[in-house]
Amino acid sequence: MGIKVSLEDKKMFLSWFLENYQLKRREAMWILTYLLNHDTMMKKVHFVEHAEKTPRGMMLSTVETEIDPFLFYKEGLVLSNPEQAFHEVRSNWKDELYLELVFDNQLMTPEYIAVLEDNPFYRWNDQVDEQLSIEVDQLLEKVSLVNRKKQILQEIDVALEKNNKQLFRSLVKELNELERRKDHQITK
Repeated sequence: MGIKVSLEDKKMFLSWFLENYQLKRREAMWILTYLLNHDTMMKKVHFVEHAEKTPRGMMLSTVETEIDPFLFYKEGLVLSNPEQAFHEVRSNWKDELYLELVFDNQLMTPEYIAVLEDNPFYRWNDQVDEQLSIEVDQLLEKVSLVNRKKQILQEIDVALEKNNKQLFRSLVKELNELERRKDHQITK
């Protein structure tokens, strides 16, 4: 996984979350409180998206959302009973637990973003539409060409000011080549 979130950050976030949001299932709140109070287990908790893709994940939602209140995923099995999940979490405290919290504006919430980790079992960029990926690549190329053109024009100005004919010719040649590439890109 990419960035490692500290135990203190996880605990601060979970405390903040429990103070600010109401979960649909009371038992789900108890599970989070239990995790919060057991550092050894909390070290194994990872806040991710798409917990259903993990070998051992839990998805909890708040009252203002339209999502299922509670789902626990373990190696293809799905449980909706928080008490069963709690027993499984407590019994297997050495195993990694991937926790997905669903609440309004979660991706706009700095507290949540600070603890959100990449899900190693779900690559978001594998789900991007191929056409969208092509369009993004073309846009990035276009931006790169525009930026390079601005840079060349500035360098041409400097070459003219310094009366450097060789540099001027070289830059004009590069600018013409850049324009051809840009024209070719537009016709794609």
